[in-house]
Amino acid sequence: MRSLAQPGVFLRAGLAAVISSLACYPRMAAVSDLRAPLLLAWLVLLLCQFVLWAFIFAWQFEYAHRPVFGGRFQPKIWAIATLCGAAWALLLHFQDPQYRLLAPADYPTDWNSWVAMTLFALALQPLFTCFAPFAFFIRLSRKASVALPLTVLFGVFVLYEKLTTLKTPPPVGLVLELAALRVVGGYLTLYFYVNGGAPLVWWTVLLVQFRHLPGLMQAH
Repeated sequence: MRSLAQPGVFLRAGLAAVISSLACYPRMAAVSDLRAPLLLAWLVLLLCQFVLWAFIFAWQFEYAHRPVFGGRFQPKIWAIATLCGAAWALLLHFQDPQYRLLAPADYPTDWNSWVAMTLFALALQPLFTCFAPFAFFIRLSRKASVALPLTVLFGVFVLYEKLTTLKTPPPVGLVLELAALRVVGGYLTLYFYVNGGAPLVWWTVLLVQFRHLPGLMQAH
């Protein structure tokens, strides 16, 4: 816990939290059924992201011995990540019609909503399901072999919580597909994160979000 109290950790976590929470703001502003005033909800998100980033900056390098934002540029792993991101986007593209019927709010309807959703996905999704859990679990276990599967399991738990909020229960087949994708995607994301840092993960998330663009182009 001493690492969390370092001034450098507080400074970097605070800056990262401000940037990531600002990126989340357009998506939050577009949600009509927030249970709290927008400003209050944003401040809570800012605080939560500060804590998550503090975990990362305090424990990631110390226990995983990998820099948060990666070291030198590695063309090979970036090429592999690009291919995996494109393949992932293609898989989700064929799955989207079925899932869109269950959660239409998760899909953009115009360019503005696409930008808001993409910024939200970049700022929160890998932070909450990959970066911070990995730092937390490797701090507890001090072994990557333990932290990796626990981080993936946490991602599956987040998926389960998401599916339970749907008004219509999804078919069992779709649930199994989503769970399998989350497990495989979780391990791939962690591989890219450990070997290429956060920018490489953000790049794959952006590639996945690009799958919505053809539909938006046709609609407009």
